[in-house]
Amino acid sequence: MRTFPLHAVLSWGALLSLGVYAARLGFLPQAWVVVGLGLYALLVLWGVRFGWRHALLALGLMAYWFPPAAFLVPLFFALIFGRGLSEKEQGALYGWALVWPALALLLIWHVFPTFYAFYLSLFERVNFLRPAAFSGLENYRILLQDPLFWRALGNTFWYVVFTVPVGLLLATVVAILLNTQVAFLGLYRTLYFLPYITALTAAAAVWRWIYHPEFGFLNWLLRTPGLDWLNTPKGVFALLLEPLGVQVQGFWAGPSLAFVAIMVMSVWHFLGYQVVILLAGLQAIPKEYYEAAELDGASFWQKHRLITWPLLSPTTFFLFTLGLIGAFQVFTQVYVLTPTGGVLQDTLTLAFYLYNKGFRDSDFSYASAIAMVTFLLILGLTLIQRRILERRVNYEI
Repeated sequence: MRTFPLHAVLSWGALLSLGVYAARLGFLPQAWVVVGLGLYALLVLWGVRFGWRHALLALGLMAYWFPPAAFLVPLFFALIFGRGLSEKEQGALYGWALVWPALALLLIWHVFPTFYAFYLSLFERVNFLRPAAFSGLENYRILLQDPLFWRALGNTFWYVVFTVPVGLLLATVVAILLNTQVAFLGLYRTLYFLPYITALTAAAAVWRWIYHPEFGFLNWLLRTPGLDWLNTPKGVFALLLEPLGVQVQGFWAGPSLAFVAIMVMSVWHFLGYQVVILLAGLQAIPKEYYEAAELDGASFWQKHRLITWPLLSPTTFFLFTLGLIGAFQVFTQVYVLTPTGGVLQDTLTLAFYLYNKGFRDSDFSYASAIAMVTFLLILGLTLIQRRILERRVNYEI
């Protein structure tokens, strides 16, 4: 039995099991299952090199009636009859045996919805009560001419630009301060982490009270009674430049004051999570480096610029990547603080627009097209930032 084809059989068996379930629920045509079973048979006949392969093939093809058979049967045969394999190959098999439950969940809850969303986006308005007509890329053509989509994309862009770097910078500063020997260190760490373990919906509800124009804590603190933070559509750059006599409009007016208020709440909520991860990264840096730098007379800034930043780069790169992906999916805080998308849709984001189209307008095809475009944007930006930033990451301590 060869290792690579066996892996191919196991991988295809997992996908085939999922495909059979999808066909039973009516999400995939039965013809796709037949084609899948044919490919599965070819893989078994080509890749399995011992006398039991016909039994394996016969049992595996029972996936049409018992879907897990396509994955469980080859795994069972490999574990029982693959004793002649090398130690490395047997290790790979045991790895597959341990990982397949998580793999099944990944396929069901992540991979399959992605493909199904793309499938739905190729049809006219789907309401699940009658067959929808195939429309090809028509939903994508309409999406590119939709002003609300571009409005949501612009708002999401501002959210990513403001929250990701600002949140990471603040978290780094707080983590460095908490990494020093100060009194009540445990208390400070707890206080910073509490917002993250608070339910985002509950936290957003509290912040809605903080931003209240009449009874809000923020207006009382800033002595700005009556300022309606969540219903001010004017751009923050326009507000800042107006006293100087400079007028800016449209995209260059920046995110609205309402959207900035949501960004502040988001940075506050996720700060504790980033601080904990950065603290772990800081404490992994050997203290000998700092002691050697002090002997050489390095200043506080020089120690952090030449030691902390380079050795903390894997952690910051990890947080930056997750922050970028999460920022494109922002929804809950926007929905709770501004349930209608704000005045003039000034807080509408891609995820919020997807929700409106899918669950308020019941247009799942168009919502799926928005989801696929968002997915491609996140994928493209993640690959670009990996290409640009990962070369600067130092993985060796």
